[in-house]
Amino acid sequence: MLMDAAGRLRTAPALEQSYVAGMPQLGLYGLSENWLLKECGHLHWLSIARARGQDEPEFADAAGHKSYAALTAVHLRDARLDRVGEHTRFALAVRAHAPGRAQHYSRQTLLTGGARQVTVDMLSAFIRREQAGNNRSIVKAPMDSHDDAADDGNLADAALSLQARARLFRAGQCVPRMGLSPGAGALHSVTLTPCPHGDFNGAGLLYFASFQSLADRAELALCGHQPARTVERELYFYGNIDPGESVVVELLAQRDSGEGSEGAEFAHWWRLRRVADGCRIADLITRKRRVG
Repeated sequence: MLMDAAGRLRTAPALEQSYVAGMPQLGLYGLSENWLLKECGHLHWLSIARARGQDEPEFADAAGHKSYAALTAVHLRDARLDRVGEHTRFALAVRAHAPGRAQHYSRQTLLTGGARQVTVDMLSAFIRREQAGNNRSIVKAPMDSHDDAADDGNLADAALSLQARARLFRAGQCVPRMGLSPGAGALHSVTLTPCPHGDFNGAGLLYFASFQSLADRAELALCGHQPARTVERELYFYGNIDPGESVVVELLAQRDSGEGSEGAEFAHWWRLRRVADGCRIADLITRKRRVG
């Protein structure tokens, strides 16, 4: 057990990783959000493996089929990515909780000099393909009963809250977020084709962090370049695509507290659909702050 600043006991993190920021970690306006999501996803997988007594993440369902822990919801918040610059030393501390047999939740905190600069909450579920090589055949993977250790019981409420919100989004009941509420149709849309060499992962799936990248590409195409950094982003995932397929990125809602003003915030609600069948595969809600 560790002590916090007030002298109270707190649970040790499931994982903690230290870094020195260089070009791979940095973007135009501080720490790269895309790099951060990828690294948090990696640590999330490792925390699942650790909870299940594995040295490396290698999962199979109750019938022995190869399975993957796919993210169903991500919430990045309280982000001050501009606080991380070249040569900045920082750490990611991971705490984990298992709200269900096939689900796993982690809260990851980025620290510089002991100060929190961003929090990332992640929820995943085990999945498998019913047909090899077909990302439209993805189904939930029934897992054997397993005593997944909950590193921090205080995370239970947060895990259940994100789980409940993800369930509403998956059912099509999109609750207002960040001052946004989607209307009956799209305000604008753009069609994009993810790159098989950069947007897909080793499991052959469109990588969860690539959804964030696609939303930002759509923002650039529809709104032009706006110097800004992400303050908060929520991502909800419902499906995937095969390499070579295209997606339509729809702008469902937007707001701007001061167009063109430094320090002003703007927010966008994006929805991704497969072009081939119109199937909804993700919702992303983003709040950004303009920089000078």
